[in-house]
Amino acid sequence: MNNTESTLTKWFSDRPQWLQIAATRLLQNSELSNQDISELVTMCRKDADGTLSKPSCSFPSSAFSQGTAGTLRLCSISDVEGVNALAPKKPLEFGKGNITTVYGNNGSGKSGYVRLLKHICGARETETLHRNVYEPDSAGQKACVSYEKDGIKKSHKWSGQGVCDELNSVDIFDTSFGKVFVGSEDEVSYEPPVLSFFSSLILVCEKVASALDSEANQQQSKKPNIPADKKVTPEGKWYESLSAKATTQDIDKHCTFNSSDNKEMHTLQLRLTEQAPAEKAKQLRKQKQHIETLFGDALRCLEQLSEENCRRIIAAKKKSILKKAAADASAEKVFSDSELDGIGSDVWQELWEAARNYSLSGAYQGIDYPNVSDGSRCVLCHQTLTEEAKNRLTSFESFVKGELQKAAIDAAKEYELASQTIELLPTSETLKTRIDAAGIAQDEIASQVAEFFRQLQIRKDKLPEIDSEEAIPDPLSTPQWIEQLQAQAKSLGELAAKYDEDAKSDNRADINKKLNSLQTRKWLSEHRSAISDEVKRLKLLNQIQKAKKLTNTRALSQKKGELAEALITDAFVQRFNSELKALGASQVKVELVKAKVSKGRVLHKLQLQDAYQGGLAEVLSEGESRIVSIAAFLADVTGKTNQAPFVFDDPISSLDQTYEEAVVKRLIELSEDKQVIVFTHRLSLLGTIKHFAEKKSIKTDVVSIRPAGWGTGEPAPIPLSQSDIKSALNSLMNQRYQDAKKASENGEFEHAEILLKSMCSDFRTLVERSIENDLLCGVVQRFQRPVHSLKIKDLAKLRDADCHFLDSLMTKYSGFEHSQPTESPVELPEPEDLMADMASLKSWREEYAKRTA
Repeated sequence: MNNTESTLTKWFSDRPQWLQIAATRLLQNSELSNQDISELVTMCRKDADGTLSKPSCSFPSSAFSQGTAGTLRLCSISDVEGVNALAPKKPLEFGKGNITTVYGNNGSGKSGYVRLLKHICGARETETLHRNVYEPDSAGQKACVSYEKDGIKKSHKWSGQGVCDELNSVDIFDTSFGKVFVGSEDEVSYEPPVLSFFSSLILVCEKVASALDSEANQQQSKKPNIPADKKVTPEGKWYESLSAKATTQDIDKHCTFNSSDNKEMHTLQLRLTEQAPAEKAKQLRKQKQHIETLFGDALRCLEQLSEENCRRIIAAKKKSILKKAAADASAEKVFSDSELDGIGSDVWQELWEAARNYSLSGAYQGIDYPNVSDGSRCVLCHQTLTEEAKNRLTSFESFVKGELQKAAIDAAKEYELASQTIELLPTSETLKTRIDAAGIAQDEIASQVAEFFRQLQIRKDKLPEIDSEEAIPDPLSTPQWIEQLQAQAKSLGELAAKYDEDAKSDNRADINKKLNSLQTRKWLSEHRSAISDEVKRLKLLNQIQKAKKLTNTRALSQKKGELAEALITDAFVQRFNSELKALGASQVKVELVKAKVSKGRVLHKLQLQDAYQGGLAEVLSEGESRIVSIAAFLADVTGKTNQAPFVFDDPISSLDQTYEEAVVKRLIELSEDKQVIVFTHRLSLLGTIKHFAEKKSIKTDVVSIRPAGWGTGEPAPIPLSQSDIKSALNSLMNQRYQDAKKASENGEFEHAEILLKSMCSDFRTLVERSIENDLLCGVVQRFQRPVHSLKIKDLAKLRDADCHFLDSLMTKYSGFEHSQPTESPVELPEPEDLMADMASLKSWREEYAKRTA
C-alpha cells in the first residue's frame, strides 16, 4: 500500500489546491462537519480567484489501513403506525440468537415489516410505503427500531422519512433485489479504505458544489424586464447584454436622465402621440369647451347662491310679506261688513282680475271695469246690479287700485324677480353627462364636482324656508377642483395649439426614434440601483461558476475506477463464483462483470456466459434467477468487514428442494458471526432452518406473527408443528386450561366451549407430533427432508402399549381436527377428562424418554 500512498501524493499534487486541503482533512477526520464544508467552500472560491495559498498534501503509510469493524444487532420493531396494514400492539422481538425466523401466513404482515426496514435502513430498492389502503389516512407514519451498536442498546424513532445512519449497513434481500444485478447495473456495497476515501472525497466535492449552487440560487436576479419596444434602442441593447464586464462609466452613460432630457421627451411625446394631430386639436378644444362650461356653471351658480344674493332675496321676501300684511289690514277695514269671508284675499283678487278681463274683453268692451251704468249686470252671476251692488263693486275697485295694494303687488313682483336670479341646477344625470363630455374620469375630482352641486342644491332648497338674513347658512367657498379644471382647460388649449403645429411636421420617424431612446434612458435611470445590483450579482456568479469547475469529480472518478479494477472487481467476481458454487448453482452459465465507473461508483452487471443473444430475464428460469440474485447479493455484502445483520424476505421462493437446502445451509454459515433474520410463510423452511442449525449446534429463534382484528403484524405463539412439545403441553395444562375453567365458573359457557375446543384441537396436534418425535424417535418428520437413520435403533424400545395409548388419544381427539356433521357433532370431553389425558401424555413422554431398548 506504500506505493499507493506515494502515487496518490504525486497525483493529488496536480489537483486544485482546495481539493488537496479537503483530502488532508479527510485523512485526519473520516467525516467532515458542516463547518468544514463551509470553510472548503470559501477556500474553493479563493482558489478560483487565485488568492489561496499553496498547501502541501501527503498520505501517511497508515492512511488506508483496515480498521476494526463494529457489531450491530436488530432487537425489535415497535410502535408501528401508518405502515401498510401493520398495527401490532406488542413489539416484534428478534430474539437473542444469531438466526431468527419470523413465520406468518400470507397477509400476516411480513412484507410490511420488510418494507419498513428497507426505508429505515436505506435499502437500494425502496418502493412506496403505503398506509392501510382500507383505512382513512392516519396522522402520519412512524415506528421505533431497537438495536445494539457495539454492545450498546439504542433505539431509532422513525417518523415516515429519512434513514437511520447507524442502521444503513443492514443488508436486506427480497424479490426487488433481483432487479439490482440481474435487471440492471449496480454498485458493489463494499469498498476498501482507499476507495472509501475517494468516495468520501467525491461526496465532499458534491457537497461543496451543492453549497456553491445553493449560494448561486440565492443570488436571484432582480433585473427588471425592459419593455419590448425599448429593447431595439442602443440603450436597450446594452441593457439586454448586461454582463459582469460592465463598468461604472457604462452605467453612468446609459442610466443618466436629467430635467432637460425630460423636457425634450415631453415635447416629442406631444408631437407623436396622435396619428391625426389636426383632428386631435379639434377634440381637445371641444373638451376644453366642456370643461369651461362645467366650471363656468359652477362659478355662476356659486355667485347666484352667494351670501349677498341670498340676503337680497330674503330682504325682498321680507318686504313682500310686510306690504302684503298692510294691504290685508286695509282690506279687512274695507270689507269688514261683507257677508262672505275672504274678501280681499289673494284668491279673491285673482277672481277679481279674472272678472275684469272678462268684462273688458267680452261682456262690456270699451267700458271701464266695473260697469255700474244703468241696467248693467254682474259679469259673474249676470243679475242686474242694484245700487248696493254697484256701490260694493266700486269700493272693491278702489281697494284694488289703492296704494297699499299696489305696494304689496310691487313687493311680491320684486321678490319673484329676486328669486328668479337663481337658475335651475343641473340634475345628477345632466351633471354626469357634462363630466363625461369634459373627459373627467370618474375619480376624486368627479366626486368633488358632484358633491359641490349637491351642496348648492341643498342651499337652494333651504332658501324658501328662510325668513331672516340671520338664518342664511354659511356660504360655500370656491372649490379647489375649479382651479384644477381651469388649469386643465388652459393645458388643453396649449396642447391643441401644439397639435396644430405637429400636423405640419414630416420627420416623425426620426422624432420617434429619438423619443424611444429618451424613454429607454429614463427607464434605465429609474432602475439604476437594480442595474448596479445586477452587475454585482453577475460578477459574483461568475466567480462561483469558476469555483464550481474546481469541484468536478471526473478526475476522482477515473482514479477511483483505476484503483477499483484491482481492489474490488476481481475479488467481487471471485466471491460471486464462490457463492454460486456454495448454492449448488455452478451449472448456471452466468458471470458478473464490471460495467462502468460513474462518478466514482463501480457498477457491475450479470450476463450470460458465451451467449449470442438473449438476456438473463429471457433465458433463466424463475428459480435460476432467484438463486443467481442470492449469489450476487451474498457476494456483495460478504465483502464488508462490519458485522451488520442480514434480512431475508422469503429467500426460497421459486426454489426447488435442493436449492432451498443450499440456501438454508448458507444462511446458517452466515449466522455463525452475523445476525440473520428470515421472514417466511413456509413451514418447510422453518423446519429446514431448525434442522441444519441443530447440526451445527446453533440455537434458532422462531417468532410468529398473525393478522388480528385491529391489523397485521401481531406477534403470536409459534406454530405447534414447530414448537417444543413439552412447553406447548405445559401451556395447555397450566394456562389455557385455567382460562377455560375460569370462563366456565363465571358462567361464560360459550367462551368456555370455544376455549375447550381449541385446546382439544391443539392437544390432538401435540399427540401427532409426539408420535413423530417421541414414539418414532424423530426418524422422519413433516416439513423436513432428511431421514435420521441413526435414530432407527431407538425404535427397539417401542411397545404395543405405547401404540395403543397414542392411538386411543388420536382417536378420541381426531374429530377436533376434521369437519364435523351438524347432525352429530363431536361432544366435548369434560375439562377434568381433558386434563387427565394431557397429564397422561406428559407422564408417558417422560417415561418413554428415559426408557432403554
